[in-house]
Parts: sequence; C-alpha cells; structure tokens
Amino acid sequence: MHTTYTIQMASKISGVGVHTIRAWEKRYKALEPVRDVSGHRTYTKLDIEKLMLLSELCLIGYTISKVAKLSVEELKELLKNLGKTSDELESSDFNLIHEKPKINLQETMSILIFALRNFKLDVISQELNKIKMQVSAKEMIFDLLIPLNDELSLLREKGVVSFNQESVFNALMLFHLGHHLYRSGEKRDRSNNIIVAGIEGNFIEYPLYAAGLLCSHYGLSSTFFNRSISTEALCDSLNYLEASILILNIHQNTKEHSLSQSQVLSSLEKIIDKSSPALEIAILGNIPFFSDKLSNKRIHFLNSIISLDQFLVTKAL
Repeated sequence: MHTTYTIQMASKISGVGVHTIRAWEKRYKALEPVRDVSGHRTYTKLDIEKLMLLSELCLIGYTISKVAKLSVEELKELLKNLGKTSDELESSDFNLIHEKPKINLQETMSILIFALRNFKLDVISQELNKIKMQVSAKEMIFDLLIPLNDELSLLREKGVVSFNQESVFNALMLFHLGHHLYRSGEKRDRSNNIIVAGIEGNFIEYPLYAAGLLCSHYGLSSTFFNRSISTEALCDSLNYLEASILILNIHQNTKEHSLSQSQVLSSLEKIIDKSSPALEIAILGNIPFFSDKLSNKRIHFLNSIISLDQFLVTKAL
C-alpha cells in the first residue's frame, strides 16, 4: 500500500502553500489528488515531487499555466535543459526523516530582486511564503525587508517601477510580514508593555513592521497599530493599555508622505503631556531636528532600525 499525505503535509514538504496547491489543481489541473473516505485530498510521493519541480520552475520565471500539465519526467528534462544535473534533481527528492535544507537568504534575495525588477508578483509571493516560517524575525528584517525596501526605492527613483507597482509590492510584502508578526505560540515577556504606532499623517509602514517583528524576536509583549493613528486615540490607548514604552515611527522616505516639523512636534508634545510620566518614548525616524527642541529623559532618538534593535536588546535583558 502506498503512503499518502494530507494537503497540509504536502505543503510543508514541498514548500508550496496550501492555497497555491488548490489553485494549481483547480485552474491548471497540475495534480489530480485522490479523495479519502472523508472527502479530503490525499497526495502521493510523486505528487509532492511534482509540486517541488513546479515550484522551482516558477521561481526562475516560468508561468504555472505553461508547465502545470507536464509529467514529472518532462519537468525534470526541462530543468536539465536549464542547467540542472541529474544528481541535483535526484538529491532534491524529499525525505521525511532528514530536515529540509536551510533557506539560502542570499539566493532568496537574488530571486526577489529579479522578480521585483520584472514585477513578477506570483514569484515574490511564493518565495516569501516559502521562507517566512523558516527564518527568524531578525533575519526577515535585516536580510530581506531592509535590502528590498532600499532596492525598491532605487528602482522607483530610476523609473523602473511606478508608484502603483511600488504600492502593490509593499502591500504584498506587508501581508507576509503580518503573518510573521502574528505567528502564534510565542512566549512573551510582559514586564515591558510596548505599543508600536505611526505618527498621525505618516503612511510609511515598513518601519512599524520591523519594530513589531523585533519585539517578537526578543519575546517582548507589544501591541501593534499599523500606519497612522490620531494623536488623541494614541494617547487614550497608551493610558488604557498602561504602556511602558511607545515606539513611534516618524520615518519618511518619499515626498508624497512628507510631514512638517510643526505637525510632528505638536503630536509629540501632546503625547508627552497626556501620557504617564513613566512612559518611555522611542522615536524612530530620520529627521534630525527633534533632539534640539525636545529635551526629555523619557525620549530616545533612534535614527535607524539598527538603533531600534540595540534599544530593544536592553529591554529584553
């Protein structure tokens, strides 16, 4: 009797998401799984091998519609024509006993940048889905999020990607980062109650996700408010949740989302005035004028994600 696997097992072994497997079956007839007595899909070893081969071809630029109906042998032959050796193809066969190879982040970055330059959203989503549960939050930030954001800004400046393309990519990236951020089952140190928020009128999101992920990485309890929140609502939340630390993002990197000095200072003054004297405020951003106008021992000026990381290390000790 041949061993069969559930769709969840097939997904974990192959690295292809459950929703993607279903889509490949329904739209492109890539697989024809047998249903068990309860009506659930079951997959064979050959099915999972095909998923792995399809995934590899899609990552290097093939559309699923062109390769979905090929047999395992035809897929292997196609990969051989692209430079894969027979030994490499045989070694890619899955093994339920041995641990899957660790993700190569440098290779992943190359794939993502290629996909970014060519606006291949399916490749980006598939690659992020594959790695997000296999790397730490800190790796996700420093090895993927920051380099990709820098590359995206550069491509935007050069006119390689449009504002709309940038927005779509950011939404896709934040979707996957959100999954990482809210991953369940993590123990949290509640001696520090941290709120992560953006200042009113600021719509730059990636530093917020970086802050939330770093809190998660160090096991610190945090409440995450994405994008901007009104100053009044934020002050109410700080008091209601009895926050001990506020990480406030004022980071700006585009002309479209520029805040005036008076806007930022006004919001900060309200927060300081209405919050508990014990609240520490970590201001995350690249604007230099605050340190002159706000002299307060409660305030920490963090001009980069690296500075934020160093700040949170002290809170996790």
